[in-house]
Amino acid sequence: MRVSILIDNYNYEAYIGQCIESALGQTHPDTEVIVIDDGSRDGSMNIVRRYADRLAAVIEKPNGGQASAYNRSFERCTGDIVIWLDADDYLYPDAAARIVAAWAAGVSKVQFRLDMVDAQSRALGRQLPRDLHDGPVADALMRQFGAYGSPPGSGNAYSRALLQQLLPIAEGPWRIGADSIPILLAPAHGTVVSVEQPLGAYRVHRPMDDGALVFNNSPSGLQAEYDRIMAGKQEVLDGLDAVGQPHRALLWHAPWEARTMALCRRFGDLELRRRIAAAPGGTLAYLLRSIWQWPVWPPRRRLALAAWVLAVELLPLPLALRVARLHRRSAGLPVAQPA
Repeated sequence: MRVSILIDNYNYEAYIGQCIESALGQTHPDTEVIVIDDGSRDGSMNIVRRYADRLAAVIEKPNGGQASAYNRSFERCTGDIVIWLDADDYLYPDAAARIVAAWAAGVSKVQFRLDMVDAQSRALGRQLPRDLHDGPVADALMRQFGAYGSPPGSGNAYSRALLQQLLPIAEGPWRIGADSIPILLAPAHGTVVSVEQPLGAYRVHRPMDDGALVFNNSPSGLQAEYDRIMAGKQEVLDGLDAVGQPHRALLWHAPWEARTMALCRRFGDLELRRRIAAAPGGTLAYLLRSIWQWPVWPPRRRLALAAWVLAVELLPLPLALRVARLHRRSAGLPVAQPA
């Protein structure tokens, strides 16, 4: 099986070389690597051109966002399996081989954990995601919650057949977060398979003690996270309707979504808080019910998250802010450090 690794780059001069080297260094013999640059204004392309004779294609385009990069790069690739690799992340040498080994008829996606590293590629001792859901569990969670345990974009390998059904992605609303669409809808189009071992690294640009409420690489804060969650839920509903598959009329919130919703309810600006108050499923009661409906956690984990949500909602603002930042300490799955 041919594996296409499509590297999506925008202003990652500091990391693009390491990313390309990791893709070109795969042990699987039938691997093609394509770099698409989304209008970078730094020196990224000077680095990319050094590898041009080893790449299947180099695509330069004006800045249009992640969906446009996905659409254009998929048009050019020829792989049976497709990985979109963010240019600040990287894969381990046996990633493609391990993915091919896990593949079987009817698979829509193979997903795998990623080791978290900092801006200098130093291991943070944690892996993403904490929970991986696949098979019937992923399918059931997607229909009830519009979400399931899955890694960030670089930790997913998709079947070409799946992507032919989902692409092109609408470029206007999905400048950021376009990876949500194939991630969320994969269970509706085949079987999701998980590889428990990390097959690559996910770069965290924020220091873990910087005090930000949202622990990821989103530059836009709470409102962007809320918009991404709600847009993803609508994509799931529309996608399931398109193939005539059943689902809840109003999707519950997955635990990580409930955390973000609680932060938005308490710390978002006035406009965002009004939007949430007017939205179905935006009430505190619905957040708490969603947490309790999450079927794959033991009661103690659900109770702990519910208590955190209540503390964020009800404590005086300074105390609520201190509690709110505690959730970042649980980011990722802790792993043993080498002796």
